[in-house]
Amino acid sequence: MSLLSIVIPIYNEQATLEPIVRQVQSVNFPPGWKIELILVDDASSDTTPKIISKLNKEFTNISNLKNERNLGKTQTVKQGILKSQGDFVIVQDADLEYDPREISEMLQKAINENLDVIYGNRFGHRNKVIYWQNFIGNKFVSLVSNLFTYPRIGTWIPDMETCYKLIKGDVARDIATQITATSNFGFEPEVTARLARFHRSGEHLRFGILPIHYNPRTVSEGKKIKVLRDGTKAVCEVIYYNLF
Repeated sequence: MSLLSIVIPIYNEQATLEPIVRQVQSVNFPPGWKIELILVDDASSDTTPKIISKLNKEFTNISNLKNERNLGKTQTVKQGILKSQGDFVIVQDADLEYDPREISEMLQKAINENLDVIYGNRFGHRNKVIYWQNFIGNKFVSLVSNLFTYPRIGTWIPDMETCYKLIKGDVARDIATQITATSNFGFEPEVTARLARFHRSGEHLRFGILPIHYNPRTVSEGKKIKVLRDGTKAVCEVIYYNLF
């Protein structure tokens, strides 16, 4: 039996945490695969800890970690990946923007095509756009990232900032030990740069892309990214982690 690790970073997601966990648990994964869910609470101040406790009692494949103080998403994801044991690892946001059924599609593609990494592509479908500044910002940051990574791996990554990055477990854990970014959204640029430089037996990793659906939420619904602040940081992190 093969294992898929799904890391869920959480910060004050009392409205959506339980529904998304139940969605993940209901997915039909490829035959011969089981899942482990790693819930990492980034010092939430709402009722999230109580919900995590409830879910832990109900599902035997859930484990959880808790940051004593808020560390931001990047370091929270790092802790979850380091705890993982799966043959593949993927991050699932604790909101309802992504469809967990597409994780199964990504896993099947990785198996069929013998891939090491698959990036979900939110631009591959006609997904709803709420904030055009976010849409354009993601496109621009992805473009800058590709200027560095495409010459190395020969794969254009249309959506570098996507949450859905399916990565071979040993590679994900190796890279996680090196993650140094501390900004909320620094994980995406840093892990992409490190994946593009990663070598196995002298060869680069094999990358794939899969179009995915995306249902963006509004700021009033809990959207946390600030396009100018976080976008500027992302561009700086793309440049830094690809050059140094």
